[in-house]
Amino acid sequence: MMGGLVVVALLGAAANPGAAGAHTVVPSAQAVAATAPPLLLESQTATVTAGQPFDLRFRPGSLTVPTAQLGVSVTVYACLSSISGFDQSVAASTPSGTVISSTHTALPLATLPRTPEGWFDLSMRVVSPSAPSSATGTGFTIALSSAGGQCGGFPAGVYPVRVQLVNTTTQQTMGGLTTHLVYSNAPSDTQKLLFALVLPIRATFTPAADPTVRQLLGHPSAALAPLSTAATASVVQTVAKLAAHDTVPVTLEPSRQTIDALTTGSPTPTGAVSELTTLAASPLIHQFIRAPYAPVNANGLVSAGLADELSLQVTRGGEILGATADRATGTTAASGALGVWATNDGLDTSTLTQLVADGYTRVVVPATTVTSPPTNGSTAEPFVLTSSRGTPLGAIASSPDLASRFTGSPGNPVLAAHQLIAELAQIYYEKPNDTTARAVVAMPPTSWSDNPLFVDALLAGLAASPIIRPVTVDTVFSTVATATCRNTCRPTAVTGSPALPVASIRVQRQRVDTFSAAASASAPTARTVSSQLGDLILAGESATLRPAQQSAVLRNTGRALNAQLTQFAVAGDRSITLTSQQGTLPIDLTSSAPYPVSASLTVTSDKLLFPNGATQWTKPDTIQVRPGTNIVEVPFTARTSGQFTVDVTIRTPSGGLVLSRGEISVRSTATSVVGVVLSLGALVVLAVWWFRTSRKRRVARSHDEVSGTPGATEPG
Repeated sequence: MMGGLVVVALLGAAANPGAAGAHTVVPSAQAVAATAPPLLLESQTATVTAGQPFDLRFRPGSLTVPTAQLGVSVTVYACLSSISGFDQSVAASTPSGTVISSTHTALPLATLPRTPEGWFDLSMRVVSPSAPSSATGTGFTIALSSAGGQCGGFPAGVYPVRVQLVNTTTQQTMGGLTTHLVYSNAPSDTQKLLFALVLPIRATFTPAADPTVRQLLGHPSAALAPLSTAATASVVQTVAKLAAHDTVPVTLEPSRQTIDALTTGSPTPTGAVSELTTLAASPLIHQFIRAPYAPVNANGLVSAGLADELSLQVTRGGEILGATADRATGTTAASGALGVWATNDGLDTSTLTQLVADGYTRVVVPATTVTSPPTNGSTAEPFVLTSSRGTPLGAIASSPDLASRFTGSPGNPVLAAHQLIAELAQIYYEKPNDTTARAVVAMPPTSWSDNPLFVDALLAGLAASPIIRPVTVDTVFSTVATATCRNTCRPTAVTGSPALPVASIRVQRQRVDTFSAAASASAPTARTVSSQLGDLILAGESATLRPAQQSAVLRNTGRALNAQLTQFAVAGDRSITLTSQQGTLPIDLTSSAPYPVSASLTVTSDKLLFPNGATQWTKPDTIQVRPGTNIVEVPFTARTSGQFTVDVTIRTPSGGLVLSRGEISVRSTATSVVGVVLSLGALVVLAVWWFRTSRKRRVARSHDEVSGTPGATEPG
């Protein structure tokens, strides 16, 4: 239980205990109408039992027809016999099968009860041969019929229900939806279908359009666009719905990136953090699994040679919530076991090996990414996957079909939630009240965004279901026996991994790591800056971003680092006069950064010789560039006099990142010994040449005077 205490302490630091329950926001009719389908579902009866009516609450969405002209028609079809039949009922505009009940004429909306928020209530009495109902309804009576006995548990089963809006003036159908009536007569001690919901708590962070140097200098995280009010509200309200249904077991996958945004947002929505803290205190109900910092495709990272980035994602992602991993099984991050890695992507054996190295012992993978995963009908059974090094991992296959329900009815989240509940019921009715435990696991697609209306409807329906038992992933592993795969449970070949900007990731990681190593680890500001820069690289690997967005995040990361480097400079706006042949050259390094950095200093000039006897010299010991002005004395020997420049470069100690460059203008008035010797030598050579030339001329004149004829020879 130590993991739970850790997460409570870390989350509680930013929590606002009084804020729980304050986040429920009902969207206005105007807001819904702007984006809604023609018919919007607000609620319905999730499971009908004997004597209970089937209630629907709905309203027109994007229609412009006056309410006084609208009516609603209802058609109920015979119960479904298979999952494929269920899929057809959802996908088709009109379900197939036998109609067992329907309204003969559309019921005028104006005659239905209406809530203050504008929702219409339609309550329908449900009767069956085995259980006549005395319940009253304001709509019409649904008479359940076996319709040829296609569902063996009649009257228990899943019945498609088509609801349509009709213009009563023109009799034109304006739009509709297909939901399902789930009828149950299961005994109280029935063997329920176990359902483990893996729910991410995360938002999508996109690159900022054009962050300024000033913005990036104050907060490197300005490289990312701030979350919109709507995106923040979706996450906050989703957490509020989880808190409102705190007795319903859920496996939560919180994103560190999102938690940080909730903690540091303006205004800070700390109520959500407080509610997560409370949920973390109930480990037998809520299982927290360690998620990466940002949602990533693990196989994509490993296959691109970025396994280290996956490890960083795991490490950084778990610094707040990772200690809660697998508390139900008694393991914590402190023991090195991180528990479950849940993914919507395929995992090859190399990626499984990396996950083992990072500390994971179990995986949840889509059924389509494993060859012949064991099943009991449409349900899943735990099995064993083996990494490339032969290390076994417990595994269970999640249902891609159930995953599609999260996004199956765009703009109608409550309908989507009830379609998911109905499909779970259909899976139960494959083998109702089976003697062995049956389980399914579902998680939304990576592209799905937290939706409080969906979560609220789903959890409420699960809590009231007599045939479905919500559990955590750990409970599935501990309750359902592990199946023997006989060499058939192998990862399928992973193809089409997303194209990551690998080169940019490596370049920016090298730059950021080099800078972080140079910045003083003892300075809180330096730690914050380094952490934010590193997090930006992780954010650029997010699988929720398009490739162009990933590249934009990484470009902004480079700009954010460059903004930090603008704080360091070589004072080169003045001239230095050297009056002696040997001495020290004072170099001013200035820093406006609120933290010190370690650096190496290199000077270059073809007119000076430095301590190594060369024209370029790197100071052998590291210098500390502290806030303000830093003067470094560099010994020199002047080779000549005159005006020239000295190039100065300060780098990180490893030399991998240039902090700043500059030039110093130097004027030397000193005369070097070498120069004097060379000058004297030149004078000596000139004197010898003059003496020899003069002597030759005197000898020539003397000879001419003796002969009497200049330049001639007398005859013999």
